[in-house]
Amino acid sequence: MDIESKTSIYEEKEETQEVNPEEQKSEIKSEKEKDRVLQTAVIVAVAILVIGGITVARRLSNPQKDTKKGTEILKTMDEMDVSKADKKIKELETQERETEQDAEEQPASEKFADCLVLGDSITQGLYEYGVLDQANVQADRGAGVSAGDNEKLADHIAGAKEMKPSVLFLSYGMNDVGAQNGDAYGFIKAYRPVIRDLKKSLPDTKIYVNSILPTAQIAIDQNSVYAKIPEFNQKLKKLCEKEKVTFIDNTELVKQEYYAGDGIHMSTGYYKEWVNHMAEVAEL
Repeated sequence: MDIESKTSIYEEKEETQEVNPEEQKSEIKSEKEKDRVLQTAVIVAVAILVIGGITVARRLSNPQKDTKKGTEILKTMDEMDVSKADKKIKELETQERETEQDAEEQPASEKFADCLVLGDSITQGLYEYGVLDQANVQADRGAGVSAGDNEKLADHIAGAKEMKPSVLFLSYGMNDVGAQNGDAYGFIKAYRPVIRDLKKSLPDTKIYVNSILPTAQIAIDQNSVYAKIPEFNQKLKKLCEKEKVTFIDNTELVKQEYYAGDGIHMSTGYYKEWVNHMAEVAEL
């Protein structure tokens, strides 16, 4: 090989080695993009073939006649199922109505057979008007958690501990409003240990606390502390929440025609509603 040829070959190698790096990157990137496009095209083509094959197979295996027959069969089955479901729903509704009717017709004395209500002279009306048996009510005139005669409260608590009822209703407060001279904080301070004592002594008993009933204006006119009953109830409700016992608000049950002459005590109409409300809340 002559010198000129060797020189030519050497120059070609140098030109090859002196390729711009940026151009190399660009070429590589371009090649990768081409590969991606090709791969995507192949995937799409395969997907089209698969979908087409499934569609053809379905059409071949499910002639139009069979489709119509299948649809008719499914429609018939749906109609049968709906009919059965409707019948079952009606049966359940009938049973529910009968159960509710039986519950409404069940005497209160039966609902409260394993219950005990503790309270004051307002609570006494439960047995005085024959709404509940006296065995299920322990109440005395003047009783309260902070009233002067604490022996009555002590007797009530002792009776509850002895009976161990499944459900216990507390209904104090009217006498406490006067005894505390309108001090709701003092009332709560006196009520708290009563609830805690009963919770500790009767762990299996569900305890419910009734609200203090609002009085008529005639009672407020004679003693202004009764105007603070809503405040007493608000704090009593908070106490129940903290002690994890259920507060029963009976305020909305009171009607003007239920008041006795003193504007404090209630007539027989109230007691029927009160008992039903307690039973509803306690799910008796």
